[in-house]
Amino acid sequence: MHEHSKNGEPKLRMPKSGRDRDERQSDLFDGPVARGDALPRVPVPSIDPTSLSDADLLAEFVSAAMAEVAALGEEIIRRRPEGWTQAALALWDRFLGFGETKPMLEQVVVLEIVQRTVEAALLRGILLRGPMAECLDAHVLLAAAACRVALPADVVLRGLLHGGAGVRRAAVQLAIPSSIATDRLHAYLADSAREVRRVTATALAEAGETLARDPLLFEMRVRPDRAGLEALSFVADEDVVIQLGQIARQHPAWCGIVIEVLQTIDHPKAERVATGLSG
Repeated sequence: MHEHSKNGEPKLRMPKSGRDRDERQSDLFDGPVARGDALPRVPVPSIDPTSLSDADLLAEFVSAAMAEVAALGEEIIRRRPEGWTQAALALWDRFLGFGETKPMLEQVVVLEIVQRTVEAALLRGILLRGPMAECLDAHVLLAAAACRVALPADVVLRGLLHGGAGVRRAAVQLAIPSSIATDRLHAYLADSAREVRRVTATALAEAGETLARDPLLFEMRVRPDRAGLEALSFVADEDVVIQLGQIARQHPAWCGIVIEVLQTIDHPKAERVATGLSG
């Protein structure tokens, strides 16, 4: 049974000393993570998280063994009971200083929760605990990009060099908010992965970099998205205005968004094109 406070709220079980920590040997719990955006395979849990009350779910998560932590994390994502962010921070605190060379599953699970719930406050709480080991770069970059939370510049710069396209994409998204100079992103307009090229063109256009204009127009003609269309307003000229009208006719579902963008552009033709699309 779990202890309760005087007001009836469940107490989260926290280890009091090093002996209270999980006593697994480092070669057992300090194992590699398969990919920067996925959890490694873990043993089948011995408990059914769906059978637990909210209070028991949180208490079990804080003190979870490796076999249960991923399944408990999935249930927390699904249910999000009151106090779940505090429980995630408590689990993170259990393993501060561990996993210096290879990420621990518990750390990855917490960052996966942040990414999938887009809980920026939780990520900020984790970042306040201090710098993370470089082996966690991929996971924290994905979480931070989802939450739009800036990271230390050195983390972002390492992410730009990562072999995984998803991680590079996250690093590009975070680069300018994390005070990385825009010229460090120019090369990624020619990245091998289209998803990286698209987000780079959007980020640079939002920063007013005109060299992103043509790449972004190309991407929006092929597959529009709101962020890219809105970014074009920061680098708009007569050609952008004309091509926005063409994009709206080629992709009628985006016509309303294009009209909104045109209305923000200070160019004589923008109002005429918007009116033509509205007629």
